[in-house]
Amino acid sequence: MQQPTRKQREFARREKEILCAALHLFDSDAWESVTIEQIAQQTDIGKGTVYKHFPSKDHIYARLALDFYDELLERMKAAATSQSVEKRMREMLQIAFEFHLNQPQYRRVTQYCHRDDFRCRVGEEVNEEFRMLDARFGELTVSLIEQGIAGGIFPRRPAEYTVYGLHACFEGAMNILWCAGNRQIDIKIFTHEIIEFMMAGLVNMPTHPVIDN
Repeated sequence: MQQPTRKQREFARREKEILCAALHLFDSDAWESVTIEQIAQQTDIGKGTVYKHFPSKDHIYARLALDFYDELLERMKAAATSQSVEKRMREMLQIAFEFHLNQPQYRRVTQYCHRDDFRCRVGEEVNEEFRMLDARFGELTVSLIEQGIAGGIFPRRPAEYTVYGLHACFEGAMNILWCAGNRQIDIKIFTHEIIEFMMAGLVNMPTHPVIDN
């Protein structure tokens, strides 16, 4: 494999600096008003240099979110494969919660990148990156659920439909935690109980037929 040139390494380093600066600025109540000029000033470069790396602020948001989820996916994939299906699923859920909670600065970035108006602005190429990433998460989860079904651990039901419930429960729980503000929530107990709730749903899910349209 050909090693990157000095110019390529410098380009990658500068891009990382821009992303770090942008993430720092986005982690505030005034995050939507952050400008490319402010990001450039934070990085101690010119606006034109930022635009050499990213055509718009939305593309910076996209790269931050894609990198965030890509790292999470790799951590979930690394969950011990020698464990039982139930233990692996539980570990993957724990990893997902801890990863989000340990990096609260990504809260606004990830939520923003789910907005329809954002997806309309960033263009097809970026949207395809998000679709491919979603597909990789789906493949990982569906594969594990199908193993559980084959082993008689989970009820027989289309695995991709089961993912809907897991995804909705996780997103809802994270929204509660991220929007808790000054409310007293014991995060350790909260996440434990949510994971137990999700696992109970997986194992004891009734096998009612899927409702037809």
